Amino acid sequence: MKSSVAARLGLVFGAIIFFTISVSYVYLGGHLRDLFFQGLKNGLEKDLQLNRELLDQRPSDWDVLSNSDAWADNVGAALEVRVTVIAMDGKVIGDSYISADRLEFIENHRDRPEVQGALKTGLGESIRFSDTIGENMLYLAMPLGHQSPYAVLRFAKPLYDIRLLEEELRKGVEGALFWSLLLSLMFGGLTAVFLARPLKRIAMAAGNFVHGDYSERLPVARHDEIGQLSRAFNFMSDEMKRMDRQEEWYKAVIASIREAIIVIDPRGNIMLANPAACRLFNLEVANELRGASRKVTHPQLLELFERVQKSQTPIVKEELFVKTGRGERVLRVSAVPVVKASYSEGTVFVLNDITRLRNLERIRRDFVSSVSHELRTPLTSIKGYTETLLEGAIDDREDALHFLGIILRESEQLTALVNDVLDLSKLESGKIDYKFRPVNLAEVVSRSIRLLGRALDEKAIDLRVQVPETLSPVYADREYLELVVRNLLDNAIKYVSDADGRIKISARQSNGMMRFEIEDNGVGIPQQDLGRVFERFYRVDKARSREIGGTGLGLSIVKHIVLAHNGHVEVHSRLNMGSIFTVTLPLASKEQQHNQV
Repeated sequence: MKSSVAARLGLVFGAIIFFTISVSYVYLGGHLRDLFFQGLKNGLEKDLQLNRELLDQRPSDWDVLSNSDAWADNVGAALEVRVTVIAMDGKVIGDSYISADRLEFIENHRDRPEVQGALKTGLGESIRFSDTIGENMLYLAMPLGHQSPYAVLRFAKPLYDIRLLEEELRKGVEGALFWSLLLSLMFGGLTAVFLARPLKRIAMAAGNFVHGDYSERLPVARHDEIGQLSRAFNFMSDEMKRMDRQEEWYKAVIASIREAIIVIDPRGNIMLANPAACRLFNLEVANELRGASRKVTHPQLLELFERVQKSQTPIVKEELFVKTGRGERVLRVSAVPVVKASYSEGTVFVLNDITRLRNLERIRRDFVSSVSHELRTPLTSIKGYTETLLEGAIDDREDALHFLGIILRESEQLTALVNDVLDLSKLESGKIDYKFRPVNLAEVVSRSIRLLGRALDEKAIDLRVQVPETLSPVYADREYLELVVRNLLDNAIKYVSDADGRIKISARQSNGMMRFEIEDNGVGIPQQDLGRVFERFYRVDKARSREIGGTGLGLSIVKHIVLAHNGHVEVHSRLNMGSIFTVTLPLASKEQQHNQV
């Protein structure tokens, strides 16, 4: 005969009976405790009120601390309570539990809740644990002095009497509860025999199910509600295994796609976003494939979504400039509506970040344009003076030598430009095999000064070098470090005055880094140009730069080399007051120095 789980639930009545009696006991105990507590509080309040009336005027002998403390001791002993007298500034001037010679060490009581309550309403109350006697205590406080309070009187009584009452009550009821508990346990035991075993197995299977383990199967031999539950559970487990496999496939496919994918429902909620989309738009649903429930807030995406919703037609490869947490990006967007039975169920966005592609195209155009422009000027000059020589100026020795000198300078400028372009191309390719080793910076500086000695002498520059030989070596490629120092020093020489040019080279080490500076008193750099001086072909004064032989690539080469050395380069400058270029490079560790030896 098919039995019902509902029929077996009658066995739990024992537990209900015990629970009912237990609740009654708890309620009765709590009620008696409240009554006893209220009686204790009323008695303490009456004693406090009586003593307050007696101390309406401040006793004259209370100017002596021992007198007020003696009064507290006497009253506390007579009433069997803790008596504390607190001055208006919060200082304790009497306490029946503490001797007079220790009162000055007691912390200020003005912020105690019962004191604050007494000063505000005339009666303050607080219950808290006392570290002095290790027991919860009831504190009541009243101000002394009707017209103008001069102190606060506080009575405190331990609550262990209430605890004793609860213990006595518990002893009296324990007998009745014992038999109730015994019968209840009998009924509960029977219930556990009939219900606990299958329900426990279902609960364990459900726990595994919650944590993603769908492998467990439940027996379905029973024909009651538990049997029906087991069959339903097994079917749901099979379905979840199938859906879980599908979801893992979808996750793997969508997560591996580099393009950002966002699926939006008809109300504008994000229902799906792959990791690429989460990174692009700083969404909080990374690695989640469903349940994002976040509204689309980006105005351009929202405009595309509304357009697709209205037209129900796809948008293919439309480019958008959008601002994201990673700055302004160029996106190629395709949007396709999801339509089922003539009803829109949402929109699928596929967004391809082509910012880097567009930047590379722009950089290529700018580079070709800049190189073409830089080459055109010297080539035009060479061509013009060569034609002038061919047209007869070669017969005039003085003019011919002058023109050939110009052609030579332009050729040197052209050679320098080509060499810098090649160097920069190698640096940007990242394919340079740097030979890092400990390098003495003082030696590199000395060598660069010797190589540029002629230019320094021609301008009679006042050069000051403060690079001690005792500095620790830096970990660098010596050849490229010399190129950095030489470019910065050459740059300083070009832009200082011929009359009173000054250059200072200094270096110091700190926290495992070498800080190298080249300071000049040249023309300086305007504030608005400081952020661009390390760009390729960028010149503050283009005409002056070409006149003195600059290619516009030296500082860009310096920056690439320093970054490849895990260093940092910066410039500080004021117009017509000079510039300071600072290079920070890591020092060679002891192990690196040892290996070099």
